[in-house]
Amino acid sequence: MELEKQSKPTVSYHLFLYREELARRQRRLLRLSRTKIEITDELISKTVRNIKSCSMDDLKAVNRELLFKRKLKHNVSKLRKLAKQQ
Repeated sequence: MELEKQSKPTVSYHLFLYREELARRQRRLLRLSRTKIEITDELISKTVRNIKSCSMDDLKAVNRELLFKRKLKHNVSKLRKLAKQQ
């Protein structure tokens, strides 16, 4: 299990990748969206791990993050379909 934790990129690394992609002249929307999903997923999992100490506001934030993640996944699937058509 420790090996899995070590090999999984951190939120900081995902933010770095996101900023790097934003700096590109021709941004790849699919990569941006996937990176956003990874960042959101990591933030959700960190909050859920500490759910015993979460306030009501924290739980509302997690709910918003989950909705945002679903929306991003839907956008990624639409982008993939468009890429296949081209």
